[in-house]
Amino acid sequence: MQYFQYFVADLGTTNLKFALMETPYRVLDTIEARNHIQQNSDGKHESNPLVVFQQFVDLLKAMQAKYPWVNTLIFSSQMHALLAMNQAGHILQNTMTWADLRAKHVGQEMQASGQAAAFFAQSGTPIHAMNPFVKLAYLNIARPELFTDKTVQFMDIKAYIIRQLTGNFVIDRPTASAMGLMDLVQNTWSEDLLKVVGLTENQLPALVDSTKELPVKSDFIQSLGLANDFHILAGSTDGALANLSNLAYANQKGQGLSPFVLSFGTSAAVRTLTDQLTLHKSGRIFTYIVNDKPHYIVGGPVNNAGNALDWCHQHFGFRAKGQSFSDMLATLLAHDFSASGPYFLPFLNGERAPYWNANLQAEFKGIQGHTSQLDMAKAVFEGVFFEIRQVVDMVFETADLDQKMIQVNGKIFKNPKIGQWIANIMGITLQYVSDDDASLVGAGVLVEGPSLRQDLSFSTIAPDEKMAEKYKEKFRLYQKYADSADRESKTFLY
Repeated sequence: MQYFQYFVADLGTTNLKFALMETPYRVLDTIEARNHIQQNSDGKHESNPLVVFQQFVDLLKAMQAKYPWVNTLIFSSQMHALLAMNQAGHILQNTMTWADLRAKHVGQEMQASGQAAAFFAQSGTPIHAMNPFVKLAYLNIARPELFTDKTVQFMDIKAYIIRQLTGNFVIDRPTASAMGLMDLVQNTWSEDLLKVVGLTENQLPALVDSTKELPVKSDFIQSLGLANDFHILAGSTDGALANLSNLAYANQKGQGLSPFVLSFGTSAAVRTLTDQLTLHKSGRIFTYIVNDKPHYIVGGPVNNAGNALDWCHQHFGFRAKGQSFSDMLATLLAHDFSASGPYFLPFLNGERAPYWNANLQAEFKGIQGHTSQLDMAKAVFEGVFFEIRQVVDMVFETADLDQKMIQVNGKIFKNPKIGQWIANIMGITLQYVSDDDASLVGAGVLVEGPSLRQDLSFSTIAPDEKMAEKYKEKFRLYQKYADSADRESKTFLY
């Protein structure tokens, strides 16, 4: 049997990853490069598009050298990125990632004025500093010179890379829908929202299908040693593809896959896949396009996940002692459970769901004289998954389903002992499908079509009743601390 092979380029916030895929949805090889993020105390969180593009080119060249017959590449990409360039192709504004908080005051003003509800009703993207629509409103104030020249163009990092490689200034609708500038009902850029931020449609990439084929320019074909007919598919976003991966699996006898997915990486998100366009009036749950059907994802994102655990690894002595990240997790798991605290509110980058409050800051609660550094480190891990639990509960309540099981993907769930700990903290059964990166499999669905894989192996981890009850009580107090911090920060602001 002849198997089709293709590349997936995953443009993450923390890492750039290339994968060689083969039908049906098998990941055969991967290589990665770490992104260089520029941060400061003002909330800046940027990457340099020139550096990212060079990393992308280097990875593509390396993969093509190993697999010279491959002629297709599809993208999976981060959401909410924004950069600007002029007509000559010079970068005027580096890529502001979802974690850039400089627009937080603008977002809060939109919320306080009541405008946020109307903006959300069109775009399905909550009003928050992550949202490129809000970033553009901020740049109108901070860098007005970007808006006086109507030849300046704005885009995400994927649109920039595609433009460099193909000469086409385009963006797939799934990625565009996470920019907060689309009218989801009309499936077009929103004239009303563009007016708010002072842009014309010509200043944004043209909207195309996820499966739009774009041939690579001849000079890159030659310089990178690409196949002569090498072409790119626009693809979708990493979060959308993680949920779309459900369609890669044929129906199974017995227990099936949960439609709810928790993706855990630098940040985290809880999402469910639907073919119905639903915009929640609360504005606390997002709705984004997934593919060309279209399908949609409805859910909530959490700012602080793997980044908070990395912070713990770096600043609580584990790294200095030569302990790996896995060593740290094993140490924390073995440390005694404490019902009395401490508690950690993991708001290192503010918070999105459920608070949508970029002013929130990380802090410990319940510190006592006997509290040790290890107690505090364990509280960081618990706090990350308590915060995710809030969003899981909210999404399940919104969907009005009794099912209490959720698919999980992310390296942290590979260790069954850590998975059991997480199930206990969250009070929910976890369904770990495979070692595959879900967003890579989801990209495969766009390339190959759905339901081609015949065998599906997954495991479930149910909470331990005794420990889950203990964590339930601890979670209730965590919620009170987190809700109080949210109220206090908003009271201070207004």
